[in-house]
Formats: sequence, structure tokens, C-alpha cells
Amino acid sequence: MTAATPPILRPRAEVDALTPAERARTILLPALAPFAPETWPLVALLPVLDINGALRAALQMRRPFRAAAPVAGLFACDPFLRLSDMAATLRRSGITRVVNFPTVQIFEGETAAALAAVGYRAEAEFRLLQRLAEQGFSPIACATSRRAADVALGFGLRRILLHPGVSPGHDHASWWAELAGHVAVEGGEALAWAAPPIAQVSRPRRRMRL
Repeated sequence: MTAATPPILRPRAEVDALTPAERARTILLPALAPFAPETWPLVALLPVLDINGALRAALQMRRPFRAAAPVAGLFACDPFLRLSDMAATLRRSGITRVVNFPTVQIFEGETAAALAAVGYRAEAEFRLLQRLAEQGFSPIACATSRRAADVALGFGLRRILLHPGVSPGHDHASWWAELAGHVAVEGGEALAWAAPPIAQVSRPRRRMRL
């Protein structure tokens, strides 16, 4: 894969209609199905969804992936996440790749500071990915800044998904190129974030546990 065509990951709430190639490039987030895709970066972090619970429930209701499994999107700062249960579900489903998305890095300013004060920060997300790596999973660290990317690399996470944030305030192309170059120099591999497909139809299938 050349620098001009980096690996790309795209969040989706459903994968049944995708080709194997599309599915392999997908971050699976079934909890977001009832919402418009353009709202996903923020709504995923609101206290109205059980991101991890919805993922486990969706995987338990389907057959395991035999090939081209998607990436599991995990809310790594969920204080109720039972890592052993999630790991077991992912293994049964044939999923080997995990990413810390949604991420608390989306928050900025006072909100970010308040969350960091109680332990909800990028370091906590990367620490969970590190634990999953020790159990044989392939972690992908979502980072929204150079600092976060450096922290992820410091944890030994080599695949870095560069997310531009909700209101980046920078030219995305130049920001990505500069940060991807930095990740490569540090021995990592940069992956590109693709916005969710607006044409995807969102259909609530069941009531989410609040």
C-alpha cells in the first residue's frame, strides 16, 4: 500500500449488504443504526447509548465472520466494559481487529479537561487496546492529534487511525499528510478515516439499553 493510497476505514452500523472488501474496511458500530450518519461522531459519545453492549448483542445474533471480518469499534473508556466477555464474543464472531472508536478525544476544551481529570483520556483507551493486543487481537489506535498518536506509539501500538475530529480547524489533506509522515518516521502505519456513508439507511431494530 503506497503513501498515496493509505488503508481507509469507514464506520458503519450494518455490514450485511457489503462486499467482503468493503466489510474488511468497516468499523462496526451497530448502536448507531437509529441515527443519521453525519451525527455519529458526537452521538456515539452521548450517555444514551450502550456502544459495547449493542456490539456484543449484534454479534451474538449473527453467524461468525468466516472471512473479511470488520473492525470492532469499542468505547474503550466505558467503565462497565467487561473485557473478558467482550474478548470472548469477538473471538466467537471471527473478529480479530479492534479500534478505540468512539473516542473521548473528540471532546475539546473544558469538557476534555474535565473528562481527563477523572481518567477518561486517550491514555486509558490505548491501555485497553494494549490489553487486547496481549490477548491476541490486532489493535488500531484512533488518534485525533500528534500528541495522541505519539502516546499510542509509546504504548507499542503501530497502526494509527488518524481522525480529523468534529471541527478540525485545519486543512484536512495537509494535516493528514504531515501526521501520517510523522507516524511513518516513528515506525507506525497511518490509516485514513472516511466519513460514514450518508446514503446508509438507519433503522432502529430494538430498544437500546440506556
